[in-house]
Amino acid sequence: ASSQAKEKSTGSNVTRSPLFKNLATPLLQTSSDIETVTTGRQINTKKIALFVQGFGIADKTIWGDLEQCIRNVGKAKRLADNFTAYPWLNVQPPQPFKFDVFISHQTSADFADIKSTLERLGADEVFGFPISVNQGYDIKQFLEQLQSAESMMKNSSSSRYQSFLKIHTKSEEAWRRAVLGSLCGSPGNVLTALRTLGSSPNIGVIAPQGYVVQRSIGGASLNDQIITKIYTVEKIFTRNIWNMQQLYREMHHKPIALYDSTKYDLTFCAGTMFWSRYEDFQVADWVRIMPWLAGKWSTEYKRDGQIEHAVERMFGVIPFLNNVTIAEIGAPVRPIGIYQPPYSEMQETRENGGYYDMTDVSTRRKQGEMAKAAGLHGFMYHHYWGFNKSVLGEVPELMLRDGYPDIPFMFCWVRFKEETDSSSSEQDWQIHFDYLLPFFKHRNYINVSSQPVFVIKTANQNNLDPMLRFWKELASKHGLKGLFFVFSLSEESSFSNVKQNDPVYQSYNATLQFQANIDEVLRNGRLGETSSSSVKTQFWGTSQDNSLLHDSSYQHRTPLNQLKHDLRQSLQLPLTHLAVARTLPVYNNFFFIPAWNDWGNQSVMEQSSKQGFAYLSVIKDALENLPLVTDRKQFYRGS
Repeated sequence: ASSQAKEKSTGSNVTRSPLFKNLATPLLQTSSDIETVTTGRQINTKKIALFVQGFGIADKTIWGDLEQCIRNVGKAKRLADNFTAYPWLNVQPPQPFKFDVFISHQTSADFADIKSTLERLGADEVFGFPISVNQGYDIKQFLEQLQSAESMMKNSSSSRYQSFLKIHTKSEEAWRRAVLGSLCGSPGNVLTALRTLGSSPNIGVIAPQGYVVQRSIGGASLNDQIITKIYTVEKIFTRNIWNMQQLYREMHHKPIALYDSTKYDLTFCAGTMFWSRYEDFQVADWVRIMPWLAGKWSTEYKRDGQIEHAVERMFGVIPFLNNVTIAEIGAPVRPIGIYQPPYSEMQETRENGGYYDMTDVSTRRKQGEMAKAAGLHGFMYHHYWGFNKSVLGEVPELMLRDGYPDIPFMFCWVRFKEETDSSSSEQDWQIHFDYLLPFFKHRNYINVSSQPVFVIKTANQNNLDPMLRFWKELASKHGLKGLFFVFSLSEESSFSNVKQNDPVYQSYNATLQFQANIDEVLRNGRLGETSSSSVKTQFWGTSQDNSLLHDSSYQHRTPLNQLKHDLRQSLQLPLTHLAVARTLPVYNNFFFIPAWNDWGNQSVMEQSSKQGFAYLSVIKDALENLPLVTDRKQFYRGS
């Protein structure tokens, strides 16, 4: 591999790699290709509403989190609108949709600026609700927004909303980000929620996984972030049941005995952020009792026992009474495609048919568009460094200049066996850091906790700790909040042996390991080893697939019809497990897939002459049909 990395192209002044079909074939497909996927396409456009209780959006961090959520809804909208731009194979088209935003904000906020931002993110219409006193908190704001939506639809020809998302400016950062991550942390999570609510009548609400309190199972289903914040599960309801029964009587003109735990298995979405089918929410009933609620809202914050707490708990009772399920969706998978540098022309790649020029901005632009359309979160560029300069770094260097591929990215520094620590002076480390700094500061560079992610894959366990500590100091001097170092383990290594007290690993924040059968690893308890070790985070990836190799011993190792099953397991089951692993930061669920364009090993995700869009289609289908927890008793307690 190291010798290949040092080769230069011959017979041409550009670096070339194999093309998808031939030199003249563009990445974007022709109309004849599009016709093959439009049969049976849903042409009705549905409408959804985003109800945003934004009293706290003056806080830039909070507003940034809400804005990212809405941005992902906009991305999901564009994916649905542009589905036919690529010839996806066996991927169910999402139904196109439009979305309106109802947002409350402090009277001092610049609503014109808020409106402009939300329209730029894809909102069809934006309705503002200025408030000066946070009476009743997000619950009162939400009901006022519902009332406005009902009035608008009643007094105009507007079609009714089919689904809605309720979010608000929760002040606790970890809680807020975990919840928003599950509900709208990726376009795939958004499309999964909308598809489910549109096609599964037995599911009426989708809540963030680990944040649904169910009376009959206690705290077994709860994330640690909320277990320490709440009373016992029963007290969550008993402190509010009297008010809840009053609410029900006012809404339905009859009594209800919610104290009876054998009859009413009460459920509550902690944090009160969720997706819901609009027609199942009894909006008209809520609007009708708002005059009754008017004099009962709290003006000062109290932890529990007020009318707003009873209202939010009733949001969970309504689905139960209507015989619809509150399902849970996990943290978003963030697939990272490993992007190989442009190696030389080789006989194996010529046989795949044609070449493309990776220095061509048009090629790189289309690669980024294709990756985002399939649902990839970003690329991880292999980074080679020798003699105080970058080797084979043309693509990211060009990206700095022209912006393409326009997709989030990170670096993986690949160190070979023959590399030593001979370049161990701080001067050498400074030169290397100075090269990386413009990338670290790029708007698309991937961060964890505002720290650029840098993966190191090394064939020998050199002690890089002095250099990594030096780089962290340099990062701080240049205005960064640090660097997030990830140690990439070899497939035969055990991450359970990685201990923070070993100087080799001391400066690493996380480890990365590739496994073929990741679900078995998680089910057999090795996740627990990660949790108990001092390494804070474990990232996963699929093992390299060689199904395109022309060597007969590898050519049919993973037939494409098997790949869909395998990849769905690799993407979906770890999502479900990692989302409830209480010691892991679930909102950074990177999942690494080799490779985007490893033509030398014939491990390729992008369109190829042999498989077309099959690999990308598998990824897209998995990400837009994520697993939901629908039976909490079975999932959390096995009963």
